[in-house]
Amino acid sequence: MEYIEYAKKRNGEPFKYIFLGLDFFAANQFRAKITNEQAEFYINQANSYLYRLKTLASFDTLDLSVPVLKSSLQDKPTFVDHRYYNRKNVAYPFPVTDELRKMRIETIVVEFFKKDEPYKYDPNIKKILNEIIKANPDTKFIVYTTPVTASRLMIQLENEDYKLGFTKWLRDLVETFGEVHHYMRINEGTLQLENFSDSHHFIPSFGNKIVNEIWNERGKEPELGVVLSKKNIDREIMKLESDIREHKDIAYSFLKPLYTELPLYRASFKNDSRPLTINSSDWTSQLDPLKMLGAKGTFNIVKENDALLITPFQAGKASALQIGYDLSELSQGEKAEVLTFIVSIKGKTASPGAVQLFIQDQVDGNWERAAYNTLPDEQHYRSFKVTKKIRPGTEKILIGIRWTNITHQQEWLKIQKGEIY
Repeated sequence: MEYIEYAKKRNGEPFKYIFLGLDFFAANQFRAKITNEQAEFYINQANSYLYRLKTLASFDTLDLSVPVLKSSLQDKPTFVDHRYYNRKNVAYPFPVTDELRKMRIETIVVEFFKKDEPYKYDPNIKKILNEIIKANPDTKFIVYTTPVTASRLMIQLENEDYKLGFTKWLRDLVETFGEVHHYMRINEGTLQLENFSDSHHFIPSFGNKIVNEIWNERGKEPELGVVLSKKNIDREIMKLESDIREHKDIAYSFLKPLYTELPLYRASFKNDSRPLTINSSDWTSQLDPLKMLGAKGTFNIVKENDALLITPFQAGKASALQIGYDLSELSQGEKAEVLTFIVSIKGKTASPGAVQLFIQDQVDGNWERAAYNTLPDEQHYRSFKVTKKIRPGTEKILIGIRWTNITHQQEWLKIQKGEIY
């Protein structure tokens, strides 16, 4: 509201149109604040008599000015950042390689599951938007949802809280504005990673297509987006669910194993169907290819052809299982500088992030841990990985799988293979 009022004041009159891009993830009550400052702070700063002089005279600005000057003179980026400015002061995203783009996307996904950030839809969103409409009666709001990579959207919407929040958000937008140009969806544009510089910032050429559909070719059937209304909102939500089922394996395509490297160790579950029953005091010796590292509760462990099936005898939030490898017992990789653990699993778990891959090393008695919260699927095996830089002077390295928050006996985990690089 404050920014719109400031813009109207600078414009001298109300705006005929306001394009309003809305981000679902910003409607999360738990989302960490980007800044502690409110709009009033920046507006007052911009209106300050000495504001421009003070910013131009700072040492921070001097540090930034050299690469910016080089970029301006050459009219191309000369430093690594998300954006750069040409001589006409137009911002462009810094070009990224396929490798860097995939690394950025993987990092976002890893961080999401590592933090296990909850989602609770902010009930004030609808109130805020209605207040903006009421304060601008002569303005036509053209509302659109901002696209993210299909990978990120699919992975996050598998969390039930995110999914419920997403559908509530879309329904509130339609009810508030009547129609919404919806681009935060799964389509040919969001499935193509080259349309993004990371998991959620799309490049200008993709943005141009969105502008073209919303404005230049309004009235035509859009290719990338859909105009949501009360008539089609239910159908679009159902379509999203079917799109996720159709494309969910693509969401994990950037986590492919390191096929170009030979593993230090490769797990094998084939040709062994011995049934086992374990608890925290059993399974202390190496069972090819996994070892019990710790447990709370009792579990069934059954080898089925090419996989290891794990089910709980009884379930409760205190139930937990940790299996894996003490690297010293494998006699390999103790001197590695970087280790990667890749596991192919499927299963049914109570919550996202209940199954976690980890690598931890011990130096002077202190453990340091790298972890990756997985999201198993019931129908298909998926490959997940975690990587850790091993500290100098490490005394012990544990690598494995941790399963917690086991709330019912119908949960299960099936491990097809594991590799250490």
